Amino acid sequence: MPGQESGQERGQAAFDWGDYLEALIGERGSLTLVAQHLAERRAFAEDAASVERGLRRLRGRGNKDGGVWGQRLLRCFGLPGAVADRVRWMGQYHTRFTDLPASLAEELLQPWDRPPISESPARIWVLLGRASLALRRRQDARAILEQATLLAAQAEVAARIELALVQAFTWERVDRAVADEALDQAGALFEEDSPETDLREDDRACLFARWIDQHAYRLNKPTVGEPDHHGAIALYRRIPEDGPLFARCRRENGLGWARLRLGEGEQARAHALAGVEAAGDAGSLRMRAMALNLLAAC
Repeated sequence: MPGQESGQERGQAAFDWGDYLEALIGERGSLTLVAQHLAERRAFAEDAASVERGLRRLRGRGNKDGGVWGQRLLRCFGLPGAVADRVRWMGQYHTRFTDLPASLAEELLQPWDRPPISESPARIWVLLGRASLALRRRQDARAILEQATLLAAQAEVAARIELALVQAFTWERVDRAVADEALDQAGALFEEDSPETDLREDDRACLFARWIDQHAYRLNKPTVGEPDHHGAIALYRRIPEDGPLFARCRRENGLGWARLRLGEGEQARAHALAGVEAAGDAGSLRMRAMALNLLAAC
């Protein structure tokens, strides 16, 4: 899984402009070829030799501002796939990054909130990781989410849905109207999903399960009126039984609690056991603890 390799160890060096250029050179074959491609993409507004000189200067800037050449490189090539996967992993609630101790998660996030990552749209994932960490520590994440919102228009669909779900969770007990708007926005983004978008199948399934869970929570524990456990069950059944392990855990845990509140103890226990099994297969301590809590209540 991204983020669990040896490069994600404590005290890692930050990914810098030199690393970025080395990755591009690995893909293209040489710095000269990287410069040639960039010059072509810019319709030779500068000759290839001038571009190469600019890239050589950029190579030595470490984690400083990349300036014009840094922005041009990022617009032309984007981030290397492995780097994009790493920061995405740290920003998604449904990955095992959220299982890490808060202090370690903070330590791992810090090196990535620097150029070139912080000058790319992928910074939204670092901000989402920081927001999730703040919520785990019972801190106010709204200022971080405001920063993430500024990057949303340039971000991939998965990041925009993640942002909307975290916003909805953050505002749920503060301003229900804002939370409603965020959940509606996430739902609209699912509707926009198509084979042409960059939303991966597993990510879509996990994000959808979380969206369902946030809606169903309101039915199980309404702020006003009577609970609608049958309505919550109908929602949780929309999560496929054969999806990713995280989504299956969400489905089984949600169905189990709703059944338990309806007095259907045996069915609740069956869902709890299925949730424990899925969480164990996923290796998620967080999801396993949630499933075991349900099992203990049955």
